Amino acid sequence: MPEMTPDPVLTKLAKFTPATVDPAELLLAVGRASACTPWFWKAAVASSLIVNVVFISLLVFRSPESPYVVPAKPAATPVLVQEPIPVVAPTSLPDPWSLQALNRVNDPDQLPKAVWQSELTHSGKPLTVLSARSGELD
Repeated sequence: MPEMTPDPVLTKLAKFTPATVDPAELLLAVGRASACTPWFWKAAVASSLIVNVVFISLLVFRSPESPYVVPAKPAATPVLVQEPIPVVAPTSLPDPWSLQALNRVNDPDQLPKAVWQSELTHSGKPLTVLSARSGELD
């Protein structure tokens, strides 16, 4: 039977295994090897700590009488009065919702009023998909 015969390679390898392996020591060695930090990270953390200490000390140890600056009054500026915009006759105005007509309006109260659904006229016939082809819609 080949399973019962000793293998010379396995016998030699069995001699190299230590008699006792300490799992805690093995984990400690693996952890130290994996946590090695490059020097520039240590320098960045140290410089950040120094900058924070300096700014906190400036905030804590500043003088209580900080100079108060009184703002000067601004010089009076002349107000320019615009000439009124000439009103164009309503016959030459384009559609009130066009961009050209909306650009002419400077006062929000002069914008065209919205048409509510209740003010719309209805022909009585229900609209269908083909209503546009029959000329019912403009």
